[in-house]
Amino acid sequence: MVLLLIRGDNYEKIKNALADIHRHAKLTIIGKPKIMVPEAADELLKYILGDIKKPCKKSCLVKIEENAPRAIDKIRKIHPPAHIVVISEKYEPYPYLIEDFPKMPPLKGYYKSKESNKDDKKEKNKDSKKQNFKSSSQSKFKLNIKNQNRKK
Repeated sequence: MVLLLIRGDNYEKIKNALADIHRHAKLTIIGKPKIMVPEAADELLKYILGDIKKPCKKSCLVKIEENAPRAIDKIRKIHPPAHIVVISEKYEPYPYLIEDFPKMPPLKGYYKSKESNKDDKKEKNKDSKKQNFKSSSQSKFKLNIKNQNRKK
């Protein structure tokens, strides 16, 4: 599990970035994103990257299920409308952020897309159809063998 620090000009861009992370990068968001004080986000970014060009106006923190290299690779492939920083266990502030995460206020107006639920249902239906096909073809095969044995 890693944390994503998302910095942007406004919460709409942050919500769009979250949606892109979920839909296009296919990263698994755990729980609700939390609002972080922009000044704290800038300090955290200074600690990780060294120097920042422009302070942010709004920021949030979100937990994802995937590991850091996979998250970085997938986020690079999309172009979200906000600045995203992956924070893994190797950074000193990580345990403090995990500890403070439940105390932070949730980001209102962000909901996980319903498409992922539909996709999960489609996958389950495909699996059950395959299973039904296998079991029916196996039973047909067994019947054919029994019939051949009877004829002999």
